[in-house]
Amino acid sequence: MRPLSVGLQWVIRLSWLAQLALGLAFWTGNLLTLVPVHMLNGLLFSLLFVAQAGLAASTGVSWRLVLLSVAWGLFVPVFGITQVQILPGAFHWVVQVAHLLLALVAIALAESLAGGAQARLAERSGALAVG
Repeated sequence: MRPLSVGLQWVIRLSWLAQLALGLAFWTGNLLTLVPVHMLNGLLFSLLFVAQAGLAASTGVSWRLVLLSVAWGLFVPVFGITQVQILPGAFHWVVQVAHLLLALVAIALAESLAGGAQARLAERSGALAVG
């Protein structure tokens, strides 16, 4: 199960990196035709993030971290899809910064889930090798 966790972690990282690159391009007024790609990849990121939470839960990672991550993984795409309607006008940049911060927390949570799951799996492997 460790290869699955590591593989999922890398796909999440790549998805997040693409999200960050596209988001920064949008902020500079470039590549705006790719907003639908950003939205689709954001949904993929969120689904993978929730899957990572499920995998982490199955290894015994803290249920609080898992529940927070699932809630976060469901909230981020809702916020992203509706952000154009929140605080339109001159102060919309505040919403954009909030969107970036939500994404930064999401990747930090995803890394915590993966690290916790992989540590638990390593403990189990060590216990099996000793026992």
